[in-house]
Amino acid sequence: MSEVMGRGQRVVGYVPGGFDMLHVGHLNILRAARERCDRLIVGVALDSSLVAMKGRPPVVPHHERMELVASLRFVDDVVSDYAQDKRVAWRHHPFDVLFKGDDWKGTPKGDRLEAEMAEVGARVVYLPYTPSTSSTMLRDFLTAGIAAEAAAR
Repeated sequence: MSEVMGRGQRVVGYVPGGFDMLHVGHLNILRAARERCDRLIVGVALDSSLVAMKGRPPVVPHHERMELVASLRFVDDVVSDYAQDKRVAWRHHPFDVLFKGDDWKGTPKGDRLEAEMAEVGARVVYLPYTPSTSSTMLRDFLTAGIAAEAAAR
C-alpha cells in the first residue's frame, strides 16, 4: 500500500471533491486512492465553495454528501473541505499524498496544486478520470428532463 511513498511508512491520502450526486466516477477515484495509501481522508467541499467554484449550488446538501461518502468502506475519515487552497486542508488534516483526477494533470489548476502541495511536503498523484459519468453530466440530464417535462405541459 505504501507504494506512493516507497519507504514502508504509513501513507495518508487525501481526496478533495464536491461529491455531488455520488456516482461511479467518485467511487473509482476513491477506490484507486485507497489502494495507494494506508489511510484515506476525503474532504467534501462546502456548499458555498461549490457555488464559488462552479457558479451553482450542489444538488445534494453538504451534510448529506458527507454522510454518503462516510458510508463507503474504503474511506477512513470524512472532513469538510473549506478552501480551494488545499494547503488549508493539509494544515487541518496532514496528509502525504493528494489524489486528483488526471483531467487536472498539466493544467494551470493542476500545476498550482502541485506547487502548493510541494510547499507543505505533500505530493499530487493523478488517477484516471471516469469520462462516462460526472456530476455535470447528471445535472445536465436532470435539467433537460425537467425542461422537457415543463414543455410537455
